[in-house]
Amino acid sequence: MNNTPKFHVNLWGNLQGNLNSAIWPNVTKAWSEKRYQDSFFGLLDYINPALRNKYGDASQTQFKVPHGSVVVDITLKNDNLDVSCPLVDISEATRIPLLRKVAELNFHPLVLAQIKLRENQLAFNYTATLDTCEPYKIYYVLKEICTTADRYDDELREKFKAKNLVEPKVIYPTDDIASNAWAQVNDIINETFEYQNYFDSQRWYGSSLDFLVLALKRIDLCLQTQGFLKTESERLIGELNNGNVNLNDRVQSGRNFLKLIQQNGFDSFKKNLYQAETFIPERWRVNVDQVKSAIKNATAKTTQYHNEKNYIGSVIESLYCIYDMFYRNNMDNTVNYIFIGALTNASGKTWAEASGILLSSLQTIENLPSTTN
Repeated sequence: MNNTPKFHVNLWGNLQGNLNSAIWPNVTKAWSEKRYQDSFFGLLDYINPALRNKYGDASQTQFKVPHGSVVVDITLKNDNLDVSCPLVDISEATRIPLLRKVAELNFHPLVLAQIKLRENQLAFNYTATLDTCEPYKIYYVLKEICTTADRYDDELREKFKAKNLVEPKVIYPTDDIASNAWAQVNDIINETFEYQNYFDSQRWYGSSLDFLVLALKRIDLCLQTQGFLKTESERLIGELNNGNVNLNDRVQSGRNFLKLIQQNGFDSFKKNLYQAETFIPERWRVNVDQVKSAIKNATAKTTQYHNEKNYIGSVIESLYCIYDMFYRNNMDNTVNYIFIGALTNASGKTWAEASGILLSSLQTIENLPSTTN
């Protein structure tokens, strides 16, 4: 294994999102001046400048915004904010395990919103007066509703036979893109197994685990999968990063999951390859300064490994950092171009060559002008 992993470009989808960062100072200014309705409208404009016109009624007191397989209903009335979001119908579901799962969700990950049952329908709910709708808090309320709906609606249907309340508005890729996606996923998986066999032969079991996590995040950047495959991938990444679980058990779980993707075949895979209308982006929006802060430790470790001529360690550290930044965040295009360029140029190179290329990208970003100046 003398060469580094191949880079597979993003096949489709927006890596940056619709958030308009320039509007945010006006949102917080209106809040500090106690112009609470203006602050809330500004928050909606920050999320998507076209949102109010596209999804609001004539009086701008109700907004029905689609997000994947749900619709978030926001109502302003008598200085109150009411947010509801129908989730699933459980009329024909296996109710006891499903309701047990929902009870768990109401403790975690939900913090402010809650899922309530009414007439065989589960829905998110949140109510507050406008003077308590601090913009950071309300953005988090909307994000936790949308993220939880994204993450668990497929699980509630797949495992407990719940049914959608809203038909998702989704766009599936062309046959060419779907076939290309399947080929790239298999390439990533097969390549991962090859690296693991090499690392295991050297007894570098930690590196074997790292490449499993990298495989899932490489697939995510390449395809932006949805549905049950996305839910299971997120669950597995959490399991792989759980230091309380035996290392060998984690490695085996990761290998089994990648094998299962291949065994389930193309038809099963392509059901999870689509784009849906999005209200709150899953990933956090970060500026250049936040990226510089996030990569600081990884840059230091990569530099150390590179200077010690531990090129494999240097490449793994930098790849882990870069793919994780894409996995968790929507970044400025300035950062996207630097990272994508580095991944492209390092693809298939020797460990020493790739180490220098990837380290240079991290250092370039660390030297970018501050966005707060």
